[in-house]
Amino acid sequence: MKKQINTLAISTIGSYGLLKSQQSKIDPYTRGTIGIAIGLGMIFLSDKNQLLLFSGIGAVIGSAIQFTDVQLGGKLAYNAYNKPVFVLQEHGGVVELKPNEVPEYPIDGLTIKGMNGVFKVSGGIYAKVLVDGTITETFGIGALLNKARWGIMSKEWTYKQTLKGDSRWATLYEKSV
Repeated sequence: MKKQINTLAISTIGSYGLLKSQQSKIDPYTRGTIGIAIGLGMIFLSDKNQLLLFSGIGAVIGSAIQFTDVQLGGKLAYNAYNKPVFVLQEHGGVVELKPNEVPEYPIDGLTIKGMNGVFKVSGGIYAKVLVDGTITETFGIGALLNKARWGIMSKEWTYKQTLKGDSRWATLYEKSV
């Protein structure tokens, strides 16, 4: 039994660490889904192989933990822009980032001068600002979710948020003009 527990622990920690190491490239929705699928495949293929079974269970557990990153909010995972980027902190106001700076804190949205809009970032979505100022999401399921629900929002949308009591979006929008 001790061997199975060790296998489970090592597999859980290993799968979590391996998937987490890709966080700047792949969103937590995709990391978790891929890991769970691999773990379930290992479980179904294990037959009577206890090592494969417990490795698969560990992979599922380590992968499921990836979904906790969704609760941590959106992030700016990559910034190659040589001009200032303005972010709306999840629990604060608008902050100007220096060129190429990537904040450690969660964000709700971002913009750059001349965009004339704001980019809304949902929880678990990792945004990127490319060299030319294009704002997009990292690869994965989260990018599809964000495109379907949010993405680039207009001046009108930001002012509707002010009417709902959140004037931070209008402040962020003003930085984009």
